[in-house]
Amino acid sequence: MKTIKLFLLSIMIACPALVAEARQPDTSQMHSPWTKGALETNSYRNLFVEMGYSKKQVDAKLKEVFNDVFYGPHKVYFEVGDSLGYITDIKNHDVRTEGMSYGMMIAVQFNRKDIFDRIWRWSKKYMQHQDGPREGYFAWSCKTDGTRNSEGSASDGELYYITSLIFASNRWGNDTGINYRKEALRILNCSFSKNGEDGVMPIFNKDNYLITFTPDKFGSRFTDPSYNIPAFYDVWSRWANDGRTDFWQKAAAAAREYLHKVVDEKTGLTPDMSNYDGTPLKFRNSVFNTFRYDSWRVPMNIALDYQWSCADREWQQKYGEKIQNFFYSKGIDKFVDQYRTDGTLPSKEEILPAGDYPKALRHSIGLVATTASVSLMCSNSISKEFVDRLWNAKHEPLPDGYFDAYYDGLIRLFQFMQLSGNYRIILPQADGKEPALNQYFSPIGKQEAQPDNDGFIRRWLLLEPINKPNRGNSGFTDTYLRDAFNKEYFHNQMTMVPKDGSTVKVGNQKLAWHAFDSNLFHVKLFRFASGLKKQVYGVLFWGVTIIDCNEEIPNVRLAAGSNSASMWWLNGKEVLLLSGDRRMVKDDGMSPRVTLHKGRNILRCAVINGPGMSDFCVRFIDEQGAPVKNYTINYK
Repeated sequence: MKTIKLFLLSIMIACPALVAEARQPDTSQMHSPWTKGALETNSYRNLFVEMGYSKKQVDAKLKEVFNDVFYGPHKVYFEVGDSLGYITDIKNHDVRTEGMSYGMMIAVQFNRKDIFDRIWRWSKKYMQHQDGPREGYFAWSCKTDGTRNSEGSASDGELYYITSLIFASNRWGNDTGINYRKEALRILNCSFSKNGEDGVMPIFNKDNYLITFTPDKFGSRFTDPSYNIPAFYDVWSRWANDGRTDFWQKAAAAAREYLHKVVDEKTGLTPDMSNYDGTPLKFRNSVFNTFRYDSWRVPMNIALDYQWSCADREWQQKYGEKIQNFFYSKGIDKFVDQYRTDGTLPSKEEILPAGDYPKALRHSIGLVATTASVSLMCSNSISKEFVDRLWNAKHEPLPDGYFDAYYDGLIRLFQFMQLSGNYRIILPQADGKEPALNQYFSPIGKQEAQPDNDGFIRRWLLLEPINKPNRGNSGFTDTYLRDAFNKEYFHNQMTMVPKDGSTVKVGNQKLAWHAFDSNLFHVKLFRFASGLKKQVYGVLFWGVTIIDCNEEIPNVRLAAGSNSASMWWLNGKEVLLLSGDRRMVKDDGMSPRVTLHKGRNILRCAVINGPGMSDFCVRFIDEQGAPVKNYTINYK
């Protein structure tokens, strides 16, 4: 590896391009940011359409920008043989984990498994360390023939690799030739096993939960603001399934807190690296306090976190308007791509070059793109101007020949995805779309139902989800749950036997009851909600079913499992509480012995969940542990 200083500089190198003059927009209409994120609503904002472009125009533009990167005359994606492919930083003559992992994220968002798999195979073959102290990590830079320029890693590459692999697992499953989940877990588990031996460190600082600049003795002492993407950690906390949910929730909170500190209060600018407390990094008589190539990504990352979670909405909206106001004050068609964080121009020594091109300050299309991304958070009148500038900007070489198809091209594509609502959280088993309700539930027929062969109860009246915001599930203690479940949300909730299609009022929500037979032994509440296009996270579900017995059945136990916490009542009496952050497991909890009376018995449940999937399974078992099946199940 070259000297540390060259390494620090080279990993951040990217270059800009000129943006064409845009038409002057009508800014008379104000656009209101959304107040809930996609993790809660499963909806995404198409800001281009809101601002007057047609859906047809937007779809065509998105396709055009994608083709520019992957297939156009200035493409940066190249296929090798039958199964490999890479993305190259042409101006720096190399292949970087940054671009490769970006390419995988783009490919999974566009449902391009062919591109995704090619890039992953190339990354695994040439870049990933398969053994030794760096096992699981990636060499951050290689030649296009796969020869490594450096053995060391840059933490942002691993960050995107992990997230895109989780999304690939969610979208395509793990049995189509690549076990995406296993590959993501390998990177994560390898990272957590690092202890400084041979100078190799974890990707994350375990004391403050922040991502390192590089996972080695030197780079682990500080971070890069643009590497801090709390939206990704929210995804990991739900779907990495690595047993570190609490760590990732803390990492998301720590990243948001760090961004508050590192953002300049007046300009909204951030340096390209800093100490963990947000103060400027000092190295060899140099102070790293300049907004430049890496820094461009901070606005798009904050906008992504806003769009996906809205967890830091008030601060993020102020940030978005602050940074747009700064660049607008410099001239919306003239602002340059490098500044000191106080808004002054950098000295010649502070300006970073891009590839082989001379040092210069330019009006770069990559920065035009990320300043437009924060319009998702803004209600100021100038936000539309930034979006229009991106829409009308032409990505083409400058008269002096300067051109960056790689960094500018990838960031430009990400922002067209984001502003059109096509940079999404890919949910498990969704194939990019929510599966139809009939994959999991069937309408109730005329005949009475019976328990299935294993005794599980599949016929239910389910209430559409009640909004019950919980950012995590770790707080589902017995005390919290008893308060939550015993609260009266709707009239006669513990005594009524609802009818299919009847409604109740919960606060300002009007919710309907639905009678269904579950196609699976476990009732997929998440799919019930998503299939009806209802809220899927931060919710409380109610279920009711009727058990009719021809004779009394004494000394049985209710056996249930749920994701996440749940409470169960039989004939108005609480019989079981499953607390904590838990996965749905058969017979996870057992009630004391109860009696199913001759005639009608009413079984109720409430299931609460913050992030992640929601489901339950329930049956009765006898004293020998065998399923009880000599009863019928009704819904009216």
